[in-house]
Amino acid sequence: MAYHSHYNSDTGFKLCCGIPLVPLNPAGSESSFDPVEEAIELFRPNSLFKNFEFRGPGDKLLVYLIIFINSCLRRLAERKPGPPREEARQLLYAHAHDRFALPGQAGFPLSGLFTAPASREEEDSIRTYLRQCREEVGRRLLDRLYGPAAAAPGGSGAPASAAASCAAATPNKHWMAFANRRFLDRTM
Repeated sequence: MAYHSHYNSDTGFKLCCGIPLVPLNPAGSESSFDPVEEAIELFRPNSLFKNFEFRGPGDKLLVYLIIFINSCLRRLAERKPGPPREEARQLLYAHAHDRFALPGQAGFPLSGLFTAPASREEEDSIRTYLRQCREEVGRRLLDRLYGPAAAAPGGSGAPASAAASCAAATPNKHWMAFANRRFLDRTM
C-alpha cells in the first residue's frame, strides 16, 4: 500500500485544475510540513510501488511532484561522474524553469487526472504554482543529495576546507539509485 498525501482531506485550500494550492513554506523554514517536503519524504518509498490509488486532490499534487523529483534525478544522472553541488543547483534551477506542459495540454504526464484550466487566470495560476513547487523541489532536493549547504564563513566554526569539500561532493548514491526507477511508468 502506497503512502498518501496529508492534503487529501483538508478542504481549506483553493483547488485549481483539481489540485490544492497549498502555500509553501519559505526556504530554510523547518516550522511545518508542506507539499514539497511531503513529496521529497515520500519519493523513495512510493517509488517502490507499481500502483497508486488516488484518494483525493492532495495525491494528484504528490504524484506530480514525485514524477518531477524523478526527472531531476535523471537530469543529474546524465552527468558522469555526478556533478558538484553548484553545477547541480544550476541544472535543477534550469530544469524547474524549462517550458513544461500544463493540465489539458499535450505532454502533461497526468493528463487523465487533472482538469484543464477553465480560464486564462486559472492557467496562469496553475503555471505559477507548479513553477514555484518545481523551484522549491530543486532547492530542497540539493540538501538531500549533497547534505546541508555550507554555512557562511565563521558561522559554524567549521574549517573553510570542510565547507569547500561539501560544495564539491558528489550526489548521494542512495538517492541517485532511484534515477532509473519510473513511478507509475510516467516521465516528464
